[in-house]
Amino acid sequence: MPRLFLGLEVPESQCQQLLSLSEPIAGLRWQCRAQLHLTMRFIGQLSEAQAAELSLALTALRAPLFELQLRGVGYFGSPQRPNILWAGVVAPAPLQALREQVDELIAPWCAADPQRFVPHVTLARCGPGCGPLQGFLQRHRGLMSAPWRVTELCLFASDPGPGGSRYSVLARYPLEG
Repeated sequence: MPRLFLGLEVPESQCQQLLSLSEPIAGLRWQCRAQLHLTMRFIGQLSEAQAAELSLALTALRAPLFELQLRGVGYFGSPQRPNILWAGVVAPAPLQALREQVDELIAPWCAADPQRFVPHVTLARCGPGCGPLQGFLQRHRGLMSAPWRVTELCLFASDPGPGGSRYSVLARYPLEG
């Protein structure tokens, strides 16, 4: 069974804006269009029966529609050893509330996440010998997208491969209008 996670899709126009940021920096593996999303919660591997139970539990999701907007860039890791280059996301209260509800709904299948939720879209993964990111961060610190309306939460499968993971949507959970 593939690794599972819950996330939000990013619309095409915002994806194109993110893809346009790609530039040659040693050690960076840029995400392709199909890999751009906002992870709400990593779940990991479950049996088929557990995945079916989880999917059924998520049909109880009751969250309002809301808007998101990309803003700024940053990285995870240390300046000497960054591991993820990302585009930031303005985090409105409904996004935080959705995350909290997701955590409650998936608790029977998933341990609590000890990490603070930092909404972002991964732009690139930093491998060994990753070049300095300061120039990129300076050039793109003013990144801002048009806002978009979030209408559903998606259950994704992640299949690792030589060119990076491939993601597929297994289920969609509509938000309420």
